Order: sequence, then C-alpha cells, then structure tokens
Amino acid sequence: MAKEVEVILNLNEDVTQIIKSALIKSCIEYLLYQRQQLPMPYHELTRMMEEEQKQDINTNVVEQPVTRRFLNTEYKNAKKVYEDVECLSDNINKLFMSTVVKSALILLGSTPVSPKERYLLDFQNPEERNSLESSSRICNSSCRKLIRSLISNPDLGTFKDISPTSMFVFIQASRSSHVQWFRPKSSFKPPNRGQSCKISVRTALDEQLNPPNANTDEWLWFQAPVIVRGYRNRSGV
Repeated sequence: MAKEVEVILNLNEDVTQIIKSALIKSCIEYLLYQRQQLPMPYHELTRMMEEEQKQDINTNVVEQPVTRRFLNTEYKNAKKVYEDVECLSDNINKLFMSTVVKSALILLGSTPVSPKERYLLDFQNPEERNSLESSSRICNSSCRKLIRSLISNPDLGTFKDISPTSMFVFIQASRSSHVQWFRPKSSFKPPNRGQSCKISVRTALDEQLNPPNANTDEWLWFQAPVIVRGYRNRSGV
C-alpha cells in the first residue's frame, strides 16, 4: 500500500448531520470528475439532464419520432450516472436523519476488495451536534472548504491517473442502527490496496467534547447497493 495522504478539514461551524451528508455528496461529485470518471464536472452533467427533462415536458413525445439522443450511448451513460448519484445522495440524506455516522469510504476500482483508490471521510466526533438544522450558506461554505482542501493538497496531485471504473460507497454507522437501503457488511474491512487518502473533519468543538468511542465493535460498515460506473466520451464532445 502506498503512503496514505491525510487532508485536514478544519471547520469553524458545527458539523451538523446535514453538513456531514453534504460533505460526502460533494466529495463523490468532486472525485467523479477529478479522477477521470466523467468527461465533465458533475454540475454540468446535472444541468444537461435537467435541460433534457424540460424538453421532454415541453414536447409532445407521442408525436415525435425516436430522437437521436435515446440511441446515443454517451447520453445513456450520463443519464445512468446522474440517476445513480442522485439516488445515492437521497439515501445518504435519509441515513443521516436516522442514525449517527462515524465515517464514509469511497472506493474507485473494479471491486471493493482491491480498489485503485480509496478515500475515507472521518468525522472526528460522530455524535457532535446531532442536529438536522443548518443553513444553506454554512453548508455550501463547508463543502467549498472541502474542495479547496483537496485541490490544494500537493500529495493528491501525485496520484496516477485512472481509467473509468466503478465507485463503491460504504458508510460506517452504529451497529444498533436501523439502517435502511444500505446493506450491512459485517466482515468488511477497508482495503489496504491502492492510492489512499484520509479526510479528517475537525471543528473547534472537538477539544471540548469527549473523545470518540474507540470500540470498533460499536460500528458496522454498510454498503450502498448502487454502484456508480464512470464513462468516457468516445466522440470527444
């Protein structure tokens, strides 16, 4: 295993459940483009899908012939990624509304056992501010800080390029949680293979709180049933 790169994300704001959920989603979207899994940033892909949906609403599809885009492999790939990421994000939000999350693991590779890259988001005190309230301004600010921390880290710039592959997402939550949609993986252990990055989320309140529970038996990994598969445009468009 190559040397693990650690990124320290210091936030002045309280890390509420909504912020934690948003950080995971931002990290997923960032990695999809920066690690060559998408031919465009995710926000551009989202805008493209939304524009297509508006066209469908404004068009009488019954009278229209089968359009070229439905036969376009690249469009189908983009639509699948969009649907999978939005489904994943929606269920991550629901998860944070119902349970305490200690960390999230994002793997890039053909299998979760031997990934090419791994990214661990570690919430230093998972029970800190177990609140669902947070303004959109604070939430967006936290996500921008995360992206800046990743972009400005020189060690991450040394990671070798990878071809489009699969993205697996795991969430580490309390073993006693009633987690839905995500599948419990009692025997799963984060793999030691591949390029590795740990993102430690810290706040000013960390020193005032009790140390996090170090009992590993308290926590269990849950895998998202959706696998996001990267793609590359053949046309170069």
